[in-house]
Formats: sequence, structure tokens, C-alpha cells
Amino acid sequence: MGSAPEGDSRVLALRDVTTRTTFVKCMGRMYTATALDDSEVALADVTDVTRPLALGTARRAAEDLWEVRSPRGRALLRTGDLLPALAVLREATWPGSALAGARQRF
Repeated sequence: MGSAPEGDSRVLALRDVTTRTTFVKCMGRMYTATALDDSEVALADVTDVTRPLALGTARRAAEDLWEVRSPRGRALLRTGDLLPALAVLREATWPGSALAGARQRF
């Protein structure tokens, strides 16, 4: 009693990210999220520590809603959760993805 159930998980919200780097492992890759200030979070893929990849940022758009942007400033998604933000940014940088192709046109 009193402890979290086995396998209990919670959703990490972008508002929970602090200036102390948060590490997230997902689908065999390692990501970081670091709050730059109260309204912006920097997101990166650090799977290859010799070549970290800045994926983009999430900027507060409302109380619990953040606008996720590519490194070039392209708006990709509005969400309050960290994992969807990482997923859309990773897809936008993945070679051959539809979002990566769209990114090249802008």
C-alpha cells in the first residue's frame, strides 16, 4: 500500500520540464528536454553522444498548450505532452519522412 502499482506510468508534460535536463528513452533512442525559461523548452536527440541533434523547441502558447517548432521555426504541432513533441520533431528530421520532405521545401 502507498507505493505506485507495478508498471505505473505517467505522462510527462512540457510544463514539468525544468532547467535541469530531463532524459527520455523511447524506441531505442535517447532524447533530452531542457527548459530555457518558463516559456520555452529545447528538445534534442542525444542517442549518438558524439553527434547530438537539436530537434527544435516547444514554446508555451497557453496554460497547458505548447507550440512545437523545428529548428528553422516551422510550426509542427500544439500539445501539452513531451512525447508527442519529441515524436513529431524526430519525424521531421528523419531522412525520407513526409515531414522531412516538407521541411526541405520551406
